[in-house]
Amino acid sequence: MIQQALLSYLTRLGDDALVLGQRLSEWCGHGPVLEEDIALTNTALDYIGQATFILDHAGTIEGKGRDADAIAFLRDANEFRNHLICELPNGDYAYILPASCFSAPGKNFSGKNLRVHPKHN
Repeated sequence: MIQQALLSYLTRLGDDALVLGQRLSEWCGHGPVLEEDIALTNTALDYIGQATFILDHAGTIEGKGRDADAIAFLRDANEFRNHLICELPNGDYAYILPASCFSAPGKNFSGKNLRVHPKHN
């Protein structure tokens, strides 16, 4: 039961990072100023990296031999567990920054701290 809750939590964090990273990458080449454009693109890449790390950890917890790519891309859209704020249309540049701040996945994520306690195995 606790292992399932941990898997669900990791999947939600990974999905947030993946969807937000993809949404932010849509701004590549469209930012209002070159420096902001590059910064937002680097942030998108960081979120994609976080998603890979988190979903790999989820695959380990799941125990079915799936890696981050299998978990991320071999699912239907209705199986994603990300927060809806990550999916909002980009619209104006001023709206994407608060959305990325409010939904910043894995703010306190540390893989070494997220494992099932031996007592609950």
